[in-house]
Amino acid sequence: MVMKLFKHMNAASLDEAMSVLAQCKGKARVMAGGTDLQGSLKDNIHPTYPELVVNIKTIPGLSYIDETAEGLRIGSLTKLREIATSRIIQESYGLLAEAAKTVASPQIRNMATIGGNICQEVRCWYYRSPENMFHCMRKGGESCNAIVGDNRYHSILGVARMDHSPCASNCPGHTDIPSYMGKIREGDVMAAARIILEVNPIPSVTGRVCPHFCENTCTRNGFDGSVSIRFIERYLGDFILENISTFLHPPGSERGEKIAIVGSGPAGLSAAFYLRKSGYQIVVFDKMREPGGMLTYGIPPYRLPKDLLRKQIEALKGCGISFRQEVNVGKDIHLSELQKNFDAVLLACGAWKSKGIGIPGEELMVSGLDLLCKINSGDQETPGKKVAVIGGGNVAIDVARTLLRLGCEPCIFYRRSKMEMPAVPEEVKKAKEEGIRFEFLTLPVGAVRRCEKVLLTSIKMKLGEADESGRPRPQPVLGSEFTEQFDAVIKAIGENPDVSIVSENSINERGEPESGSAVQHLGENLFAGGDFLIGPSTVAQAVTAGKEAAHIIEEYLKAGQYEAFQKTERKVGVVGKLENASFCGDGKVCGPELSVAERIKSIDVEDSSGLGWAEVRTESGRCFNCGCVAVSPSDLAPALIALRAQIKTSKRTVDAEFFFTAGVRKSTVLEPNELVKEILIPPLPPGSKCSYNKFRLRKSIDFPIVSLASVVSLEDGRVSEARMVLGAVAPIPVRILEAEDLLKGKVISENLADEAARIALKEAKPLRRNGYKIDVAKSLIKRAILSAKGG
Repeated sequence: MVMKLFKHMNAASLDEAMSVLAQCKGKARVMAGGTDLQGSLKDNIHPTYPELVVNIKTIPGLSYIDETAEGLRIGSLTKLREIATSRIIQESYGLLAEAAKTVASPQIRNMATIGGNICQEVRCWYYRSPENMFHCMRKGGESCNAIVGDNRYHSILGVARMDHSPCASNCPGHTDIPSYMGKIREGDVMAAARIILEVNPIPSVTGRVCPHFCENTCTRNGFDGSVSIRFIERYLGDFILENISTFLHPPGSERGEKIAIVGSGPAGLSAAFYLRKSGYQIVVFDKMREPGGMLTYGIPPYRLPKDLLRKQIEALKGCGISFRQEVNVGKDIHLSELQKNFDAVLLACGAWKSKGIGIPGEELMVSGLDLLCKINSGDQETPGKKVAVIGGGNVAIDVARTLLRLGCEPCIFYRRSKMEMPAVPEEVKKAKEEGIRFEFLTLPVGAVRRCEKVLLTSIKMKLGEADESGRPRPQPVLGSEFTEQFDAVIKAIGENPDVSIVSENSINERGEPESGSAVQHLGENLFAGGDFLIGPSTVAQAVTAGKEAAHIIEEYLKAGQYEAFQKTERKVGVVGKLENASFCGDGKVCGPELSVAERIKSIDVEDSSGLGWAEVRTESGRCFNCGCVAVSPSDLAPALIALRAQIKTSKRTVDAEFFFTAGVRKSTVLEPNELVKEILIPPLPPGSKCSYNKFRLRKSIDFPIVSLASVVSLEDGRVSEARMVLGAVAPIPVRILEAEDLLKGKVISENLADEAARIALKEAKPLRRNGYKIDVAKSLIKRAILSAKGG
């Protein structure tokens, strides 16, 4: 690949270099010898190409090796050759000289500096692939290709967590799924529950009805099937309801402002929870007899048991949220009255108006949503035996499956193919299992009544070019009309919000609320959110909209005036956390399901039961804890940590162990305009035995496959202290603390060395092709310990 044009400057001082880097705001790269700029300039591994390369090798006074009473001082631009051949370092800090000596070829050591070596980027051939073929996490992608690809040289001790993961990125609420999976693996279900409550107050509900887009992008799909995130979320939700007083309770302090929320569906409940959590006085107004909105009246009980939903709503009431049912805002009370009596008003009243089909005889058809509301209210009288259901969304599927359970023979008509159905695929699959008839590529074009029946005329369709939705546009097949007789026809082609509640200024020419997002400030103290703005969505999307609405309203109230209000962006994620990846497990585990024959007997019996704690914990162990499994390539990093070095930068002084902390697209804690000035190494304790060992494929050029820096101090023949650091086995150098503790106070022996090596790698979870690195690491540990005994 040909390099693009970039600017170049030779810095005369650290201050000049820092100033330029600050001005470039991340669009400049530093050249310090060994900083490995090829990836940025030639291999196109970063999302943005550097506009400027700042050469700091021209800065005077940063190349020196001085020994004082306080220890060793090394300038950041000191070349590795000078470190490898320095008599001072060879005699007193031999492992650092050995580490420098093992870096690649003599020619590279003549040019590379200690500062450049320790600031190298992580090593992974996916990350460094020319032409950006692998859009990995460090390039701004959503997954680590190495986890399920060729991972011979990658981490065996965990991942560097990015600010996103495949599952969280595809979750509407960006739930930190890897973190709560990690807490479950640790056995800390309380912490896992608190993590999910940060973004979702009703996980017992979403754990049953959410499509769980997160599972679609789970990296484990490329291995043996996604993690059962939905069933784990369901377990956490039920656990929260079983321990309501621990998780859901009134806020510690109260605020004076009052907020009215119109609608008690998932968006309204979510907004109410998070605003109440901040101490606001919340009153929820709803036109129905029971709260819950579509959760209560739209979703059948075999998918979402109503007793569980009532328990969830009672838990929210226990937080101090007030509910006023059977109040139709706009009729029983005017919206302007709410705006006058409350500090803020949120419209979260969903989308309840069925869309029209626009064909002759539509007046003979029944609304699918109205039918579900009637049945969920307790009236289970069916519209007839043989029923046509028009539509391909979730309401259509719910109507058909509900009617089947009530003894009807439903048939679903959909104008596109099964692949284009907007309904949740799992629900479509269950409907087909239950024997529901589907007429795909079929469009009803008219209906007439004959006696007590309805004659439905339809035409067959074929798929053409993609329309504005990206799906193939259905086109009629001439001469393919046919007519079929039904007892009733149900239309379920979508729903619209009832916008009569708001002023005409908030409605566009199509009669819809003006909105470019799921939350909007409509003026004065009025806000709208969820399905009322964007139309029918999933429960998870509505919950997320409610939480965002709560944030916006809180920002508005804190601002104290309309003009000061601004929506702020927030990101969810954990950065730089190192945890274990896992390749254990025998495939996805889901909760037991009733047989088809059993589940179609009643609408009140839940189709599936959940997982138990043992199953949940085992399933969480299948989570890869997706992050980056590239490894730290620096030979000197493990040596500096073992030597208790400190890194002095242009802004601060930090311990080497903290300095090498992997983050998003970087391998150190350095800020964009922060530069390394000096390395400070204290004197070694008396009786210290040092070693540096490195396993590589070709001695002249290769980075370590595994390396180990070791400082073992002996006193009266026993180990008084040990510091042992593995390199190239994780995204950062890793101190093997348990092995160090084991050695303390003991006489070195073959058995002790074996046990230390075993303990050091007991948490290793290799990927599919790099298990050999465990044996290599054990061998290096054992060799280092035994060599300390021999002097």
